[in-house]
Amino acid sequence: MGQLDTLVSPGLELGQRIKILRKTAGLTQQQVADALGVSRPAIAFWETGREGSARKHIPKLAALFHVDPEVFLTGYVQEDIDLIVSPDERDVVSLYRMLDPSRKVSAQKWLERQAKTVQLEN
Repeated sequence: MGQLDTLVSPGLELGQRIKILRKTAGLTQQQVADALGVSRPAIAFWETGREGSARKHIPKLAALFHVDPEVFLTGYVQEDIDLIVSPDERDVVSLYRMLDPSRKVSAQKWLERQAKTVQLEN
């Protein structure tokens, strides 16, 4: 794979973040469009990195998804939290940090399903 194959446009990265947050929130493209006062095709274009006007909607998107606007620019927000973890928990966190954003969402959902299963068993 050449260097050009590994480059990702900023618009595409922003679009992927919008899509991940939308799906995590359980919203359709139409619901996001209605909340922002734009068309559904606009949301589809943003999510595929083909439309540049998404940036001006970042404050509204952040409010809609209940995240800091920085999430759209960097993909995450740095927050220092004092926490005592066991060695196996530290391993899980290390592995989690290696994942791309969409896989992090999948991992979180898997963990939530596992926790619910345990709750139902008890």
